Amino acid sequence: MTTEIGTDIAVIDTAALVPLKVFAPGGIDAVLADIEAKVRSTPTDISTSAGRKAVASLAYKVARSKTALDDMGKDLVSGIKEQAAKIDADRKKARDRLDALKDEVRKPLDDFEAAEAARIAAHESAIAALIEADGYGYHETAAEIAMRVDYLENLPPRDWQEFKARAEKVLGEQIASAKTALAAAQKREAEAAELERLRREDEARRTAEAERQAKEEAERIERERIEREVRIAEEARQEAARAAQVEAERVANEAAEREARIERERAQAVADAQAAEAARIAAAEKAEADRIAAALEAERREAAAAQRERNRIAAEKEAEAAAAKAREADKAHRAKINNAVMGALVLAGLSDDAAKTAVIAIAKGAVPYAFISY
Repeated sequence: MTTEIGTDIAVIDTAALVPLKVFAPGGIDAVLADIEAKVRSTPTDISTSAGRKAVASLAYKVARSKTALDDMGKDLVSGIKEQAAKIDADRKKARDRLDALKDEVRKPLDDFEAAEAARIAAHESAIAALIEADGYGYHETAAEIAMRVDYLENLPPRDWQEFKARAEKVLGEQIASAKTALAAAQKREAEAAELERLRREDEARRTAEAERQAKEEAERIERERIEREVRIAEEARQEAARAAQVEAERVANEAAEREARIERERAQAVADAQAAEAARIAAAEKAEADRIAAALEAERREAAAAQRERNRIAAEKEAEAAAAKAREADKAHRAKINNAVMGALVLAGLSDDAAKTAVIAIAKGAVPYAFISY
């Protein structure tokens, strides 16, 4: 049996409990039912700090009871191998039901803590929403900043609870910062307006000066136009006079040029006829000279060709004679050496025919390692 559930719920009296009975069929259910009944009958209160701590402690004791029963089953399993599967099932049942009981006991506390975290986060978010980012007021207009000051000063009421002092401090700082930014923006816009006024005045002055200069420029252009037209008219008159003089000179020059051209053409015709006759005579003389030279060159070439042919025939006959003479000399030389070798072989005991046959075989290279040096 377990001890009293409550402050000592997690203490298992191992002397009073018999593991085989606890983990016998229905045994674990009775123990678990006893723990569940006593835990659920324990009054809880999460409205106070002490009550919330007591709930957490109660859930922790349930977890310790789970561990004690699980360890008891584990010890029993180590000694009773054949009942391992049944005991493991009971252990899991104990773990699952006590985990569920722990979650059941702790749920109100978890819900409270979640609600508390959401409440704190909402206050933190609301305070963060009051704070403008760094640099606020440098780009906003005075009207926009004035709207923010009005919004902050007339902020809808909110129950800040323990964040009230901090929220009021942040709100005061933001109102002061916004008013400072408003004053700076108003000054900046006033200075910009003054600069714009000065710019418009300067632009008007520049426009008037530009119009005056434009008028003077137009008058100057008109004077120059009139002067240019007078100058052009005078230049046209002078050009016309020059053109008339040039035309008269051109007509006179053309007449003189025609007479000179006619005279040049007549003289050129006479010269061309004389040159053509001289060229005809020279061409005829050259043609006759070329004919005679060609005939002489042909005769010379024929004589040279005939002489070369005679020289070739004589050289061939001389070469043939020399070759025949050399062959005869070589034949006589070889015959002399062969006869000397054959004579030596006959002296060595060979017959004339055998000696002759041996010499012929050696001369043809048919006898290895034997040769005749001619």
